[in-house]
Amino acid sequence: MEDPPGPVSLGEGYRLALVGEALLGTPAGWKIGATNERGMAFLGVSEPIIGRLYAERIWHDGAIADLSGERPAEAEPEIAFRLGESLAAGDDPRGAIAEVRAAAEIVRPSHSDPFRLGVGFIVADNAAGLGALIGPAIPVERLFEPEKLVVSLTVNGGKTCEGRADAVLGNPLEALAWLARRVGVIPGGSWVLSGGMAPAIPLERSGGEGRLLLDAGPYGAAGLRF
Repeated sequence: MEDPPGPVSLGEGYRLALVGEALLGTPAGWKIGATNERGMAFLGVSEPIIGRLYAERIWHDGAIADLSGERPAEAEPEIAFRLGESLAAGDDPRGAIAEVRAAAEIVRPSHSDPFRLGVGFIVADNAAGLGALIGPAIPVERLFEPEKLVVSLTVNGGKTCEGRADAVLGNPLEALAWLARRVGVIPGGSWVLSGGMAPAIPLERSGGEGRLLLDAGPYGAAGLRF
């Protein structure tokens, strides 16, 4: 497929993302990106961006994910929410939450140089989202001190990254509330990835297979083979 003739605008990116949504799987929620000042400045936006989560690519402990492609996928530590009830714009998000979980978002742009094509291309590319590993449950009360909530990722027992929850708009609950304002209503049952807590780490394979370990400290761990 040929590159677009010029950078894709943000509005056009969301339009294209909506057109392509039905081709990617069964929508199961949302992912939020650019949830810190550095990320927004890099993309040239004044608020976060969103993509979709699909049921076919939500993985749990012990799952095997097909991440084959021309370039390695990457993973970043996140806090995920599953809503038990619908969350409308302006409502307190805590009342709608059924679960808070440590998670790892799996990302990979479909283009080797996506940023050259503009933020709209990133959005149209589902904000680079491939899927998510959903890890152990975390008490919602831990989000009252997000600076103390840490999630780390390790690939093949070697490379590691670590992130704190306060890297996400100061608190992942703020990201969830922002998403409700952005989309109007988040239906009950939806999963929401609230945003990366640290720069992504490459998912490199060794001997044809790789292993990702998500560690949430006292709350437990989860693994993904890829």
